[in-house]
Amino acid sequence: MGKWAFTPASSDRAQSEHATLCHEGGEIELRYSSAVFEDFLKAMEVIHHDFDRRSQDLDASRMCADDQVRLRARV
Repeated sequence: MGKWAFTPASSDRAQSEHATLCHEGGEIELRYSSAVFEDFLKAMEVIHHDFDRRSQDLDASRMCADDQVRLRARV
């Protein structure tokens, strides 16, 4: 699918610029769905952050379990 770039709408209401999606030189203006798409991107960011945090917690718990196995093996 390639790389896409999202440009949010201008915060200045007087400019009336819409959010856009850009891909391979093409630009798609998000006239009606920009707010929904921005909410989607925020939700994806939260999911990504939560996934990273849980992955790190899992890695840490595995290290603890590995250390316990090593200690038992020495006894």
